[in-house]
Amino acid sequence: MRTIRLGGLLAACALLPAAGAFAQSTQNVVPRTGSQSLETIEADRKRLFAQMMEHPDDLDTAFRYAALSSQAGDLEGAVSTLERMLIYAPGLPRLQLELGVLYYRLGAYETARQYFEGAQSAGAVPPEVNAKVEEYLAAIDKQAAPTSLTGMVRAGIRYQSNANAGPGNSTVTLNGLPYTLDALTVAGEDFNGFLTSSVRYRHELDEQGIAIEAGLSGYAAGYRDREALNTGAVEAFVGPTFDLARFGLDDRSLSVFLLTSGVLIEGDRYLASIGASTAFNWQVTPSDGFGAQLEYRYEDYNNTKSRQSAEDQTGDRFDGQLSYSRQVTEDFNLSARLLATRRIAESDYLSSTELGLGIGSAWRFEAPIGDGPAWVLALDAGVSRRNYDGPDAMINAAESQQDTEFSLNLRQIVPFTERVALVAEAGYRKVWSNYDMKTFDNVSLSLGIQSSF
Repeated sequence: MRTIRLGGLLAACALLPAAGAFAQSTQNVVPRTGSQSLETIEADRKRLFAQMMEHPDDLDTAFRYAALSSQAGDLEGAVSTLERMLIYAPGLPRLQLELGVLYYRLGAYETARQYFEGAQSAGAVPPEVNAKVEEYLAAIDKQAAPTSLTGMVRAGIRYQSNANAGPGNSTVTLNGLPYTLDALTVAGEDFNGFLTSSVRYRHELDEQGIAIEAGLSGYAAGYRDREALNTGAVEAFVGPTFDLARFGLDDRSLSVFLLTSGVLIEGDRYLASIGASTAFNWQVTPSDGFGAQLEYRYEDYNNTKSRQSAEDQTGDRFDGQLSYSRQVTEDFNLSARLLATRRIAESDYLSSTELGLGIGSAWRFEAPIGDGPAWVLALDAGVSRRNYDGPDAMINAAESQQDTEFSLNLRQIVPFTERVALVAEAGYRKVWSNYDMKTFDNVSLSLGIQSSF
């Protein structure tokens, strides 16, 4: 603690010259302004700063200034203020606790631990302070662990107005001639029960900045009426993640993974794939993140009972994505992504190029019922254009298929506890195509229980 207090003394010296030394807020994290504007908070900070110059030992003023600095996202300013107050009130549990919280938010977990333990050892610590300290110490232990295992499982039911993605009209045009579709091909509603799960393992190696990650995810769905849609899928990945700070590139990481997946439909093997991906992530500012990802897979399709020409889709698949996210406030974020996909199948009419754009948002808000964990409302929308290399001779021998797709999804998460939540979703998908039998829309509604660890 002596080194930290020396830092507080130096911070005090830096604060003393004059009120003109007040600088604009340096945002180390996303501001937590609440109902106040950032301009109002900064004006109050400037006023309190002047008061601290006149009364440097006034703890109440220092606490108010530090609280406003924290709201403005200037955690370093709050830390400097509270460390200076240790000169006047060494060992004060409240100071130790607040400094621990600030250092925790800055990601300096070991320094935060020193302050939390200092708060506990100060004597006569209020029970509520001790309980809060224990929570943070447990979180620090979890952060510091070289190995972590996280996961989730969700089970529920889903309704779809067009479960088989069939055209709404039973009469379509094939090479200029009308054709009547059977009842199993035209659009039809259905219910299904589903189970989805994922688990992710991470192990920090002794070499600085290198971690090994592995993951496994699965999905299964059983339909009430359309058994031909019964599906099971599994995907796995493994590979290293490099923290690029060791190369002077702070807040940036690079991951390289091997991928494999498999899909069963009607109990038959439908798809098996193997490939690799690389992802670059950059936390540009505390509130702005950028990501880029490239992925390659070789996909091997197999015919099933109701899909007698599925093997024609076998070939290479390339995916690319650029993404940007903005944490507008602590409880609200926005994201955007550009996507590109190139599929090279054995048949030209199944080979395609696709470009897309997606946007999303998530809002975390206080539970309107009871005093449980915060609820989360998320909205995602996307649009894409898909062009095929060659015409499908069975549908239109003179023109290749061209599709435009739009999707919208609304998700409400209602947590019962920190680990168990009710998840309700409503979605809409619409595809316009120059092949009328490929034009369809679908409304989906789902309700599930999710558990995470």
